[in-house]
Amino acid sequence: MNRKANVAVIGAGGIANNVHLPSLSEIEEANVVAVCDLHEERAKKAAEKYSIPAVYTSMYKMFEKESLDGVFVLVEPDRLHRAAYDCLSAGLHVFMEKPAGITSYQARSLARKAEQTGKTVAVGMNRRHIPLVQKVFTMMKEITPITQVDGVFMKNSNIANSWHYMSAFVCDIIHATDLVRYFAGSKPTKAATVVARNNSPVDNAWSSVIMFENGIVGTLRSNYQIGGRVHSFEIHGPKASAFINLGFGGNECEAKILYASGKPIYSLAAAGVSKLAMEHLDGKEIAGTDAFYAYYGYKQEDKDFINFLLTGQKPLCTIEDAAETMEMAEMLLNNTI
Repeated sequence: MNRKANVAVIGAGGIANNVHLPSLSEIEEANVVAVCDLHEERAKKAAEKYSIPAVYTSMYKMFEKESLDGVFVLVEPDRLHRAAYDCLSAGLHVFMEKPAGITSYQARSLARKAEQTGKTVAVGMNRRHIPLVQKVFTMMKEITPITQVDGVFMKNSNIANSWHYMSAFVCDIIHATDLVRYFAGSKPTKAATVVARNNSPVDNAWSSVIMFENGIVGTLRSNYQIGGRVHSFEIHGPKASAFINLGFGGNECEAKILYASGKPIYSLAAAGVSKLAMEHLDGKEIAGTDAFYAYYGYKQEDKDFINFLLTGQKPLCTIEDAAETMEMAEMLLNNTI
């Protein structure tokens, strides 16, 4: 019989019930032995739905009574640091939802604690784990040198109410910030950001341009006062360009790769429209499912952590890596024009 990893879930709210618990229930190597939430009824409902044997309202009591290989910390962003820190103090490996705390200081604090305790913290930057994203990125690195990466994450939302404890740029747009940095594969060295407030008492629109140490140029655009959810990324090089659509009004998951013909294009009006080779990729087909949590990277990041617990293989996004994304976000906010 194959060994399973005994894990507990801290936080039985929306993100746990909508993506993580469904994912863990399908991962054979995962054995969820307990769920903990300050609201006992919420924890009981999750335990009943997913056949989890133990329910707690105190994670400290859970640590005393359960034999755990690791913990999934799925609480609100402003509570993530304390919960993750105390899990490390209890000698446990941790998977924590994004962001890695609400400041880079908190992220680096967790990184230091992980090093001191000899434990690992994996951070839920799920966009990296999307099968479509991994396939497109792998293809582009094989096809062409990458010279530019672009990210867009826009919505229609009142962030003064929904993100009342920290800027949405750090807590929410961090997904796009992280993927732009991941695609660039380098540290940002220079940046400039234009910030705006649209029908809001707080900043709710940001447009940044970034230069990375390896010469790649990046852009990042976000705005919470547009027609609906728009989430996309572009990866460009002299031989090909990739256009990744992770949401245009919904949660699409598809991509197109445009292959250069080798001929310069000066003007469509003067030269006429020429046909270029284009490849379409369906993210749900690549993942083999139309279940959102399974094609959008959540199941993959959970499995990545479970695999680490069983084999020791380094997770795709560790707390040290996530701290660099937090530092990039703060760099963009500190360089406004």
